[in-house]
Amino acid sequence: MTLHYKNPNDWGKSPLTDSALRKQQFKAENPEQWAAMIEADIQALSTPIFESEDYPPFTGTEFLATHSTIDDHPYSAAFGQFLGNGIDADIANILAFGEKRFDLISDDFDDPIRQLATRIYNRFEEMGYWDEVPQEPINIDYDNIPY
Repeated sequence: MTLHYKNPNDWGKSPLTDSALRKQQFKAENPEQWAAMIEADIQALSTPIFESEDYPPFTGTEFLATHSTIDDHPYSAAFGQFLGNGIDADIANILAFGEKRFDLISDDFDDPIRQLATRIYNRFEEMGYWDEVPQEPINIDYDNIPY
């Protein structure tokens, strides 16, 4: 059985089906934008991870396995706050680099862990934490770390 986005009987069967139908509809109605998205995906996949600026240089799990303290992390204050509040090490690492990927915690906006992570992230953002290049551990202002 083939799905078609114009067939109303194909919609509402499952979130996965509806997602596929939305993509099929977008592809049919916006062929130039679809081609540009595919080209961007191909280019992103062909870029080595170490050259990509959108992904942290290591995972949180890898960092914890290879370091005895989080002070060596370039964004140690944020990483420590996210870890200390029960957020998975890999997700904490992504958030610590200033990426708003709260969807990795949960798709539910009412999830208490997601709300806590959002509050922590917003406090760091208000401080301008990601505006500058990470400082050496010796220059960290410990009075200016949000808890």
